[in-house]
Amino acid sequence: MEAGFLIKSFITLFTIIDPIGGTPFFLSITTTYSEREKKKIAFKAAFSALITLLVFLWIGKFLLYFFQISVSSFKIAGGLLLFLISIEMLLGKTTQVKTTEKETLKIKEQEDISVVPLGIPYLAGPGAITTITILGENSGFYDKIGLSLVIFLVTLLTFLIFIQALKIFKFLGELGIKAVVRILGLILASIAIEYITTGLKEIF
Repeated sequence: MEAGFLIKSFITLFTIIDPIGGTPFFLSITTTYSEREKKKIAFKAAFSALITLLVFLWIGKFLLYFFQISVSSFKIAGGLLLFLISIEMLLGKTTQVKTTEKETLKIKEQEDISVVPLGIPYLAGPGAITTITILGENSGFYDKIGLSLVIFLVTLLTFLIFIQALKIFKFLGELGIKAVVRILGLILASIAIEYITTGLKEIF
């Protein structure tokens, strides 16, 4: 188990989930809730994302085999998806891969927003699921244990950021949050290109 691999995996997953960029979204859909309820929503959302990503880490490889999808093709497709997400982040937009404007309006009408759609697909969305499946595909048992710890740390950090969302938003401001998101978007774009080139090399 290489420390460099786990650090890179942590940065990749944190960048894709993007809890800092998600603070305005979290605040907007929890405006009518008390502080205690917001903490409960944040916990349930982070926990549901944790379980979802752990499931795909450990059985994602078998799902690819079941649908007869090669890892190389999945890397290319995943890389393209991540690249689209990174472009939206670089442009300072809320990614439509996670939720559309119409879905956001429906979210506010729901009584329980913690698991769906906040936990899934906002946190554990297509990008995060794709990434964790790719990372876990060629990983041994101990590497997957390490990746499980990475998922736990990212979702724990997401929970802590969400319960302090208002303070973070006031401290960074809208422009500050967009600046952070753009930096993370640049990192994600580089990771996406790496997935695509690796997939192409494996095919050809």
